[in-house]
Amino acid sequence: MRARLTAFFGHHPWFGAALTIAGCILPADRSLAAGALVVLGFGALGVCFGNWRRGLTWALCGTLATGVFTWRNHQREHANRELLQIGGGQVEGWALKDGKGDNGSWVGPVRLASGPHAGAIVWWEGRGVTPVAGSWVQARGNFQALPIRRNPGEFDQGGWLRRQGVAAVFHSAWSAGRVETGRLAAFGASVRQEFRTAVTAGLPEDSQAARVIRAVVVGDIPPDADELIAAFRNSGTLHIFSVSGMHVAMVASIGWLLLRWAGVSRRWAVFALLPLIFGYSWISGNSPPALRSAWMAAVFLGAFIFRRRPDLLNALGLVLFIALMWDGNLLFQPGVQLSYGVVAAIALGTNWASRYFSWIDPPPLYLPTRRLTRWQNLWLKGRRKLALALAVSLAALIGSTPLTAYHFGLITPVAMVGTLALSPLVFVLLAAALLAAAVHPWAPGAACRLNQANAVVANACVSTATTLAAIPGGNLNLRGQKQPFLLVYNLDHGAAATCFSAGHEGALLFDCGDRYGFKRRLLPSLRQLGVAPDSVILSHPDASHLGGGSQVWSALPIQQALLPVAQARSPAYQAWLKQAPAAGIRTLQATAHNSLPMPDGARLEILHAPAADDPLTLADDRVSIFRLHWHGWKILFTSDAGVRTERILLDQARDLSADVIIAGRHSRDPSLSDEFLERVHPAAIIASNEAFPSEQRLPPQQAAFWVSTGIRVFDQAQTGGVTLAIDKTGDLLLEGFVDHSALRLKRR
Repeated sequence: MRARLTAFFGHHPWFGAALTIAGCILPADRSLAAGALVVLGFGALGVCFGNWRRGLTWALCGTLATGVFTWRNHQREHANRELLQIGGGQVEGWALKDGKGDNGSWVGPVRLASGPHAGAIVWWEGRGVTPVAGSWVQARGNFQALPIRRNPGEFDQGGWLRRQGVAAVFHSAWSAGRVETGRLAAFGASVRQEFRTAVTAGLPEDSQAARVIRAVVVGDIPPDADELIAAFRNSGTLHIFSVSGMHVAMVASIGWLLLRWAGVSRRWAVFALLPLIFGYSWISGNSPPALRSAWMAAVFLGAFIFRRRPDLLNALGLVLFIALMWDGNLLFQPGVQLSYGVVAAIALGTNWASRYFSWIDPPPLYLPTRRLTRWQNLWLKGRRKLALALAVSLAALIGSTPLTAYHFGLITPVAMVGTLALSPLVFVLLAAALLAAAVHPWAPGAACRLNQANAVVANACVSTATTLAAIPGGNLNLRGQKQPFLLVYNLDHGAAATCFSAGHEGALLFDCGDRYGFKRRLLPSLRQLGVAPDSVILSHPDASHLGGGSQVWSALPIQQALLPVAQARSPAYQAWLKQAPAAGIRTLQATAHNSLPMPDGARLEILHAPAADDPLTLADDRVSIFRLHWHGWKILFTSDAGVRTERILLDQARDLSADVIIAGRHSRDPSLSDEFLERVHPAAIIASNEAFPSEQRLPPQQAAFWVSTGIRVFDQAQTGGVTLAIDKTGDLLLEGFVDHSALRLKRR
């Protein structure tokens, strides 16, 4: 084994050096001392699997990479502290990437151009004209700390920004800033926009085919297309929706076929392929995966220029070595791990995997290859290519499975067949789109007809992914919650949503948050937790509780919905009233029911349903009040009800008792009056509390009064999301996600 490893690292020196610095950076992220110990360990391994020169080289590489990594993190943390102390003011800088956003708001990374912290990177939240990469931006605003996760399963945006080198958030969203774009940056932006337009010219902008073509060719993942994305995710082929190594390799293959037909030698073809590869990466937006793949292809193909045999592991190692030396935080990004991990798995495992498919391409017995007919040769070559493709797919699947299971909790055995089935379609789609973009400036009519033909290929990709995703056992979610729980989400600006999951018995949503909160926070959390609600209960026709309407049932397998009123002015609520039934969702009216069965043996009691014939009334005065009976515990959902609604309940002289109240804030009326609380007599209140808008703030004196009466208050400004669960003894457990505050309730 020692001799084999010594020979392996001798043949692949760059791969060994890259493994060394990756292995040193991982522990250095937690402790510099741990990183130093690992550096010594790799030095010893270098001596063991080589000689003292290899050991010294590995130790020096590990030391340098660890030092640069630690210094970069220190600089970012120092800038973070200083920027937060400054607070804000007039700030200017250079946009590092094209800003993203709509409705006059945009976000993106900006490198500060002046001040004591010039050079620091901030995440800019601005208003006005959206800048492109290279634009100069200026605005007045304030610096804020990087966001933290506030709910279980939520995407850690702050951690992601930190790994991008971002020191702080600059918030200027309440005043339009200045954006100045130079000629070169403006020209680049116009070329990229023209390319994006050309590949779908002649197709409806929001058609399925246009969205798929833009996603595959440009990496423009379509917004509000969760059902479409889910088909590719569950078939293990979502990587085709971002410009990555697969796309770069296909572009290089298309270029090589054209050059080969033109009679260009392999060595000289490389000089044409490299600009083509980097040009495609640039015109598609210079996404990190595309850039990584372009550089890897450049190193791999560069061997032909110097008449050397190309080595995939050495090319991978050299690019990874340079990337991690420059910024070790790249190692902690899932996309980087998957990109390099899959390539390494292909390079290391293809020969091993080939033995399992050798039965596909055995040569004819007793017949020399030179005696084969043309059709026999083509048949043999086709079988060999199929065997190689299957071997590559198997190696890639084995290499990616541990990473996808760790990061996403998803295993997709069907991905091996999925990638094999979709690759030819994607190749044709990409080639047709590039041809359409090439002819569009001179023959727009021909480009439109070509795109219309390409739409058939795009729709075939969707049909293939949908079929593969539906195969039983083709995808396995490892994070499905087995124990029942009730999760009260903490969303922005008074939006509200609660998930009740009975483990394997089903799940439902009490409200869905606003459009942004559902898309960016609630939905990623549900997927991370492995929960797929099939029912929705809406409290009132307020847009901050409706999830944007159709995007809820497009992303989740919603089968039924309980609606509070029969009519309302809100467009999102109109979607629930009219579009949901058309989508096959059974809708129920709260006024027609007193109680409904829930999963896990629970029961939902409808204490109050608002009048259905008053659509002009304020939405917060049309709130349905629910009480969940769950294994002997009573949980009251008051949502945004105010004193007016509470008065109606009090006048009914009925039992209102509950152990826990989940409460929002009325926009104009006080909530949770003293008389109402006396009747409910809760042990705990989970109270929404948002700094903006001001009417969504929980008055400190009100919370203090509740505490003085013996009620435990979970202020969501401090606790974030709150999870309720019943343990084996029957006690009700409440736990805040952010501050880890906890409460155990015993039966009263």
